Amino acid sequence: MEKLSPPLRIRPGFRERFDAAVLINFTVEYFRSFGQEQTLNMVATSLKDHPGHCVEIPGTDKSVLQIGVVYGANASGKSNLVKSILFAQQMVLGRTTLKGLAQNRFRFLRKQIPTSFEFRFLSGEQVFVYGFTATQEAIHEEWLDATSTSGREVNVFTRTRKDIEIGRLRGFGGEQATLGKALRALRDLGVKDEQLLLSKIVELPAEGRGDLLTRVVRWFAECLNVVLAESQYLSLLNMIEANDDFRRFCGTFLRNVGTGIDDLNLEKATIDVARVADPLLDLLQPPEGSSVDLVVSGPGVTLQRDSNDPTKIVRKNLNARHQVSRGNYSIAFHEESDGTQRCLNLLPALYHLTRQHKVFVVDELDRSLHPLLCRALLELFLDACPGKYQQMIVTTHETHLLDLKLLRRDEVWFIEKDAQQQSHLSSLADWNARKDLRIEKGYLQGRFGGIPFIGDTKKLMDMIQRSTNGSANEKKTRS
Repeated sequence: MEKLSPPLRIRPGFRERFDAAVLINFTVEYFRSFGQEQTLNMVATSLKDHPGHCVEIPGTDKSVLQIGVVYGANASGKSNLVKSILFAQQMVLGRTTLKGLAQNRFRFLRKQIPTSFEFRFLSGEQVFVYGFTATQEAIHEEWLDATSTSGREVNVFTRTRKDIEIGRLRGFGGEQATLGKALRALRDLGVKDEQLLLSKIVELPAEGRGDLLTRVVRWFAECLNVVLAESQYLSLLNMIEANDDFRRFCGTFLRNVGTGIDDLNLEKATIDVARVADPLLDLLQPPEGSSVDLVVSGPGVTLQRDSNDPTKIVRKNLNARHQVSRGNYSIAFHEESDGTQRCLNLLPALYHLTRQHKVFVVDELDRSLHPLLCRALLELFLDACPGKYQQMIVTTHETHLLDLKLLRRDEVWFIEKDAQQQSHLSSLADWNARKDLRIEKGYLQGRFGGIPFIGDTKKLMDMIQRSTNGSANEKKTRS
């Protein structure tokens, strides 16, 4: 994979301690509906509208957008973009394996071409470029670059199959010794064909990694958060249990958007293993040699083995409190509407984004949500984070968000497939659209692509009519 964007030059001498975490761009190639490489680029253009939506890349003359909204028809590749980010992240964190590429590779080719991913991101005061190329059998290439004390992007390591080449680390000043020691130790130990070197680095204790590698690990493990359309935010119940401020925040938000919920409370119980169905117990059983505590979750409920007693299971149930006619009623959260459940699972994004440096990537923001609530979520984020190093990237069908009073033109992206069934990304900024243009109307008219092609419905009606007439004639014949 060739790097599409040029290295970012950090001004020499810029080493101010700077805590930030944003995605600058992400490139994917030959994964699911993506064939030839495509890049979601969050670097702001020279547009002057909504300057508060941009944050500076420290030490450069470039800025990064705080928000990105991706549109496209059904099956255009929106969810595949989100899934590609998630798959690469899970590979880094050791939570999935290359076997997953067998189901996720680009299918419309007779020969298998390696899948590639590349992230350029800001973590702390440094810009990093990390990527890898792989098939379902092995990692072919892997690389990590970082900005040095002189402001240049310098190679930290390059891996080709099992060969690991350590870069010229002198440019990293006082971090050189710890960094070199960690990389040399990993190189001497070797790495399996199917394992990323960065996933081995994740397993090292923080003091053994050094500051530079810790910033890389922290970005993937803590800062990058992917929320699929059908998934729950897994740490939601733990947050509600441990953080009263977050619980009150959720209750206030849900009350203010008219869900009828006044507050949330969590019930915690310990039950015997014998009372839990075998299929659930199997899901709670960690892989051999692993000490990770697995969690089975559903809407408003989690199950987890008791770390102090292997014969017990800890069950957490979330309840919603409603105040009706001066009476308080508690309802299990899984009985609330799909929209209410979806809304609650998005609230950690808003809560974290106002307090910690996070990048949230959300698939189908509008799923089960009213259009006004979708807009309110984005407005709340933008109002809460002006000039802050926070980021939210969403996919959606909700065209009411296509409003240049809300978004910049370079914050809007379209995705569509070509005749070879490859997904392609394009930015609204590429279309030279006027600032006063009614973007929603232009999009629905097909001006920017990314809409479904609907064929001749008359043919479908004729088929239905023939089928109906045929059934009627058959009944007459039988009678």
